[in-house]
This record gives sequence, structure tokens and C-alpha cells, in this order.
Amino acid sequence: MSSSDLPADVEAFMDFIGVNIKASGGLVWNERDRLKSDMMLVRQRWSPSRVSKEALRTKCEAVGMSDQETAKVVDWLQKTQSGRRLVPQHTKGFRWHQDPTP
Repeated sequence: MSSSDLPADVEAFMDFIGVNIKASGGLVWNERDRLKSDMMLVRQRWSPSRVSKEALRTKCEAVGMSDQETAKVVDWLQKTQSGRRLVPQHTKGFRWHQDPTP
């Protein structure tokens, strides 16, 4: 499965995260918090019918995340999809500006 299997809003959000990863040298605290916050505030964006673990894993690798960072993000996706809660430490209330697209 390729990252092109992701909805446009998730694809754009992960591209944004990727630009910041390249600038900071890795998935730093603010990018982790942005991901967690959006996953909590806009659960429908990350639903199993929209985002598969495989497609997100492929996209994480494509935007430059390490294997360890990719594993964390996929774990957060699994937790989100199973109804569990993620807690951003600093950047609470962040929501990607694009609404979920079909």
C-alpha cells in the first residue's frame, strides 16, 4: 500500500510534518504534539476507514522519519483508532487546518 492511499488532508498534514522534520533534524516535541493533538481533536480524520497503518507507515518513511519515529506514529494511530487517549505535552488544541476529505 502506498502513501497515495491516504486522504488528501492526511497527505498534506504529513507533508507539513516532513518539512518540519527536515528543518529540525527529527520528530521533535512540537511535531509529536501536533500529531497527537490532531489525532485526538479530529478522530474522524484518522479513522480506520480513512487511514491504514501501512499507508501511514509508508508516508512517515517518505517524509524522512526514522524507523523508531515511524513506529511511534503508527502506534499513536492504533491507539487513536481503538479509542484510546493521547496526551500532547505542550501543544494542546492544535488542529490541522484542512477538514477531513472523503
